Amino acid sequence: MKNAHELQKWFKKHIKESGVPYTLDKNQAKIVLDSHKHTLVTARAGSGKTRTIVAKAIYLLTYLQIPPDKIIIFSFNRKARAEINERLLQIKFDDQPILPSKVELATTFHAFAYKILGGKEVIGPKLMDENQQNQILNQICIDNKLQTKSDEIKQFITRAEQQYFDDYAYLDQKIDQISEENEIKEKLLKFNLIFKEYRKRTKRQGLTNFNQIMADAATQIRKNGSGQDYKYIFVDEYQDFSKLFLNLIKAILSKCNNPKLLAVGDDWQSINRFAGSNVDYFLHFEKYFKEDYIKLFIPTNYRSGKRIVKNANLFMSRALHDFNGCKSGNKLKAKIFYKNMKYGKARKNKNIPILIENYLETTLKIIQENPDKSIKILSRNNDLHIPDWSLEKFVKLVKTTCAKRPDYQKLAIDSLVTYSTIHRSKGLESDIVILLEIDENKFPAPDKTGGLYKVFGDNQKTLFEDEARLFYVALTRPKEKLFILSKTTKINRENRKYNFFSYLDENYLEEVL
Repeated sequence: MKNAHELQKWFKKHIKESGVPYTLDKNQAKIVLDSHKHTLVTARAGSGKTRTIVAKAIYLLTYLQIPPDKIIIFSFNRKARAEINERLLQIKFDDQPILPSKVELATTFHAFAYKILGGKEVIGPKLMDENQQNQILNQICIDNKLQTKSDEIKQFITRAEQQYFDDYAYLDQKIDQISEENEIKEKLLKFNLIFKEYRKRTKRQGLTNFNQIMADAATQIRKNGSGQDYKYIFVDEYQDFSKLFLNLIKAILSKCNNPKLLAVGDDWQSINRFAGSNVDYFLHFEKYFKEDYIKLFIPTNYRSGKRIVKNANLFMSRALHDFNGCKSGNKLKAKIFYKNMKYGKARKNKNIPILIENYLETTLKIIQENPDKSIKILSRNNDLHIPDWSLEKFVKLVKTTCAKRPDYQKLAIDSLVTYSTIHRSKGLESDIVILLEIDENKFPAPDKTGGLYKVFGDNQKTLFEDEARLFYVALTRPKEKLFILSKTTKINRENRKYNFFSYLDENYLEEVL
């Protein structure tokens, strides 16, 4: 295959997915043809990331005749793994399936490590569930007369296991190096004490968790190999990488004969720092994979209309000073609306807060004006900044209100109107998206931990950048229309820091009265 154009024609002629010719754009085709040892692909929102990964696997299996057992595709969750495997099973090369029905190329990191260590028979009885972990942590706190929030200590443990799994003494040093004796150091010392006792008790009871399984699997592979000499190793959602995942991939690569690595993701959607991921592995790919590396880019968003894409690019250029945006490949005439929620109408229902009532009436109007469109309601957190109100409770109010009003009863509200936190919306899309609580000091929110996790690299800059990436995810979920509901709707360039609305461009916004 000489070039991307030839590959595009070859795919259209020979490859079909569910009976439809498999098309690639020029940049996707270049990635499929790429033969570097280490390749990083930046795939912006809606750019066909999974399509490109599947296409690369198709090309290896069919044109290059690489056996299936020489290819492995790593994903971070079961949903992504299932999607890749299902799509590959739907692919036909000259009307013949490219894979036997039971062959799966994609796996999760955890499932792979679990299998390496012996699977259900060996590891199954040792693997802790959440209840067991809670019981152990609660007992440690009781025995040591300590009080702490379970979510904070769990986050500390997860991040410690992701970053310091190979040298917990270094974590001790990092905490000791905090010179000032203050509340943060006291809390870190307490968390570390709990963590040390947690490691002792789980080891004594013969228990493990997925982070420990990942570390142990890497050690096992370095000793005995993985059982397969992989020629091609893919990593999906590479922006979620951490030192623990790097350790496993490096172990696999070290035991294979001249393997090639393809890492695909989007640094603008790196939103899982709280779970241990570190965008540095993406931004400085060449630091970790120095030999024969290349960085490629898929620059076209096929999901969203031009205005939505340009608005998201402008936001990231202002918030992160990153101008490496993308273009729209969608002809939809997209629009972005905002509504100032600060001043509401007279109260109609005294049983609900006036802000909730205003959110409700605005949402009902959007549904009414877009009766056949899918609508997703998003917020930063499930718990809203209104006492006793959650996103789930608000959406339930929307649906029960629609059920009572004749104008809405003919609409398929249950299927058309969905909701999610922004974190959970990553990878999803909708015709219309409604963003709640895009308010100053709410999104982005100032660090409420007081620097508790600085031993893991957190600081004001990294936390703000993570919030900006999360807002980018929200901005790029809609195909056609985005509605931003905010109490702070002034474009104030002099005081932008804790008001994401101020980073938007008034030329792309239309006010809803």
